[in-house]
Amino acid sequence: MEIIKSDVTVVGGGIAGVCAAIAAARHGLQVSLINDRPVLGGNASSEVRVHINGSAYLGNSPSYYAREGGLVDELKLKIFHYNPLYNKKLMFSISDMALLDMVYGEPNISLFLNTCVHETGIENGRIKWVDGLQLASERKFRFESPTYIDCSGDGVVGYQAGALFRWGREAKHEFNEDLAPEVADHYTMGDTILFQARDVGYPVPFKRPEFAYDITKLSFFESIIKGLNHRAIPRKINGLGGLWWLEYGGHMDIIKNNEDIALELRKLVYGIWDYIKNSGQFDDVDQLILDYVCPIPGKRESRRFVGDYMLSQNDLTTKPHFEDAVSVGGWYMDLHAAKGIYDDGPATAWNFVPGLYNIPFRSLYSCNIPNLMFAGRNISATHVAFGSTRVMATCGCMGQAVGTAASLCFKYGVDPAAIGEEYIGELQTLLLRDGQTIVGLKEELIPYFANGLSVRASSQRSFVNEHSTEAIPLEKGLCLVLPIQTDSDESVRIKVKNDSERLETLRVKLFGGDRKENYIPVDELSGYSVDILAGYDDWITLDLGCKKPADDKIYIVLEGSANLAVYGNEEKITGAVSFHYRPEEPSKLKKFNKSICFKDLLPAHNMYDPMNVINGYSRPYGLPNGWISERTEGHEWLEFTFAEPKNLEEIHLVFNSQLDLEHFDDPIEPLIKDYAVMLFFGDGTEREIKVSGNYLTLNKHKVNAKGVDRIRFDFIATYGSPYFEVFAVKLFAPNGIEVKR
Repeated sequence: MEIIKSDVTVVGGGIAGVCAAIAAARHGLQVSLINDRPVLGGNASSEVRVHINGSAYLGNSPSYYAREGGLVDELKLKIFHYNPLYNKKLMFSISDMALLDMVYGEPNISLFLNTCVHETGIENGRIKWVDGLQLASERKFRFESPTYIDCSGDGVVGYQAGALFRWGREAKHEFNEDLAPEVADHYTMGDTILFQARDVGYPVPFKRPEFAYDITKLSFFESIIKGLNHRAIPRKINGLGGLWWLEYGGHMDIIKNNEDIALELRKLVYGIWDYIKNSGQFDDVDQLILDYVCPIPGKRESRRFVGDYMLSQNDLTTKPHFEDAVSVGGWYMDLHAAKGIYDDGPATAWNFVPGLYNIPFRSLYSCNIPNLMFAGRNISATHVAFGSTRVMATCGCMGQAVGTAASLCFKYGVDPAAIGEEYIGELQTLLLRDGQTIVGLKEELIPYFANGLSVRASSQRSFVNEHSTEAIPLEKGLCLVLPIQTDSDESVRIKVKNDSERLETLRVKLFGGDRKENYIPVDELSGYSVDILAGYDDWITLDLGCKKPADDKIYIVLEGSANLAVYGNEEKITGAVSFHYRPEEPSKLKKFNKSICFKDLLPAHNMYDPMNVINGYSRPYGLPNGWISERTEGHEWLEFTFAEPKNLEEIHLVFNSQLDLEHFDDPIEPLIKDYAVMLFFGDGTEREIKVSGNYLTLNKHKVNAKGVDRIRFDFIATYGSPYFEVFAVKLFAPNGIEVKR
């Protein structure tokens, strides 16, 4: 038995566990990271092949700028950096590589792959050690640390330690959840095995193996060939990465019956492929092969631990304020059918979540095992809330939160509950510093830097979008959302076109919203009609005449006919969002991927003031919260000047990496690629830091400089945008200088 001592032990190498380990390591802890598989990533690995989805909800979140920050964002951008063409057949091996690169890049992490935790030791109600077995090397390990983080999915450490947990669906009355069943049961969501189809360029036959099903004889066959209940085989098979609804096992003990469930799924996968290849119902399949079948199923749900707070459906929909908020979610409450493919009902129910919500720290540690934290699909949440929190980007953010919390446990010699009670402000400060998204929290620039600071820029973008490229018919309503700085707004101009030979009526409705993170029209403020003359093709003035809504945005809904059009382009202007207006479901954002042109917003707005970069927000929240240069083909700059010389430990820059996107298929055009940081000292000397080929949102620079008079940021190139955009510049002082929030 080899004894491995560390400051924290993290069990589980999925996205949650990796983020927990990296966060702890970057805050100075010695970390043991244990994974029972040969690769990292869990369900996102090349073994299981599920995409890392999260709060952006595939780019359809009503919070719009909703992709998570922090380590999850770093990981997604690193994957894209290694594979910018986003070839999906290669993506998951690239994901494996990116995760290994991040973990191996942390000298404080000791990684133990292919190591199964099989026993947990308890002393005085606390976890004392966990034992792991690495079969291939025939080595046994005992991991000892003051704090343990269970990111194993099934909660193996917590279960062995006796941590309280839930299994199955809670009854409706217990948490007042209208999506829960009337009576509690033991149903969970099932497992799925994914597969990959590939065209090899010549005919390849397929013979169904003896163990596989003839699916034409199964109960669900008629349903899937008719495409009912969200279950349909797509017509385009080449490149098909599996069928998420090919699910099984939620009505069983998902852990105890793991191997039986895996066998059933293999029978189904090979049976489905036999039908695709040999039924004659699909075109262009002769040259396709079943290139890859995942060796293990992707598991959705099993144990959920009980913390000091259990997140429920109403926390996701009404979004109460949590003093101990540490991360975000935003995926729909995606509740799968318990019997999977054999269930008579829909494969899943997509239950709406109104944008980003916060997750409290109290849901991330055990209520009865004092030195146990957890992150991932095993957190303290009801089955209904879990339908949203279970996706991997959300799990990764929770991992970053508990990994960072572990550093404070070590620093103060306390258990996680004490962090939530005594040090939650410090935890939130560290998380924000590292790019974590927490709705509504801001980072104040400390007085040491703020007093006497001036910020100026080479140029500043005007709050207009006036260069139109196409006329967009208004037979379906469109909505232009404009952030508002002033107490009230008077008017704005848009460009319209009447293609008909008669007068057309433009119907205008004005709405306000109630939450700054969201782009949801809630309260109708006014409405009127504008007559557009036959053949008219020019700008018109829209009266606004409203006070600034609670969410700092005005929603201008435009409705007309196929003969009436509004002008737009494909240029994105941060903060000003255009989307399809759906009066039957106004809260469900339907992206438009074009921008409605506007100009002359009155009163005039100084929307992209360089001072925005120190306002404490690192992304749009009501207002855009950033500096944008004027359109340029050359260099642009920001400059900070202090009233007196400052000692400076670190500088962070936060760029625009298109937070409205979940995944990337093309270059992230507004991301700043090449830049330089110039430090000017009181003695007349200078220091330059050059960066070339940046691909991250958050860029950190350790400078350890004394007597800085001025900082100049020279921006040289983006990945295609003619504008330079900076959301935040963060300045950090050496230890000993007052830094309280």
